[in-house]
Amino acid sequence: MSETVKTASFEYLISLAKENPEGGYTFVLDGDSYQIEDVLEISTIASKKGYIVIY
Repeated sequence: MSETVKTASFEYLISLAKENPEGGYTFVLDGDSYQIEDVLEISTIASKKGYIVIY
């Protein structure tokens, strides 16, 4: 069984983060929603979900 390799550019991932009026961001990836304080957290989340992030 082969494993699927998922890649995404950092710029694309940042575009998925929506700024919250009360501060921070809501980031949705593969149907899972995350409340984050800084867009730099996106790389860690994507890596844990098996993505290779391209900078």
